Amino acid sequence: MPKKKKTAEDSDALIIKRYGNRRLYNTETKSYVNYEDLSKIVRDGSDIKVVDSKTQEDVTKAVLIQMILEEEKNDKTVLPTEFLFQILRTREDSLQDFFKNHLSASFNAYLKTKEEFDNRFRSILEMAVSAPQLWEKVIPGAEVMREVLTGKKKDDE
Repeated sequence: MPKKKKTAEDSDALIIKRYGNRRLYNTETKSYVNYEDLSKIVRDGSDIKVVDSKTQEDVTKAVLIQMILEEEKNDKTVLPTEFLFQILRTREDSLQDFFKNHLSASFNAYLKTKEEFDNRFRSILEMAVSAPQLWEKVIPGAEVMREVLTGKKKDDE
């Protein structure tokens, strides 16, 4: 059974405490973590909630932004420079609405479409391997794909 994804609003979200020296403490494993560790936790499907150890203020957004900045430092570009300029130049409430509603929905739609495309493409490749003669008649050049996928030339059989 797949692991239930935690959300920041859930009471069972992974709590990370941020101390004054910017150290991050994972309350589940009872150990200090860095931004790279947190990125792995998030990529593995768990949401986190980061709270300031003194004030108990929710600082999750600031830590998530810092995680993105750390990835940018390591040449894992996430946001295009022009997009960052646009964000800084726009000082409207509509920008908040865009981020809260439209950007998230658009990105989710993109991920769903990408996953569906990947699944369909994988199915087509599996079908090509299981019935190569049919594909060779229907699609010009399919024999080349067959050789790539199976590692055998038609003459080798």
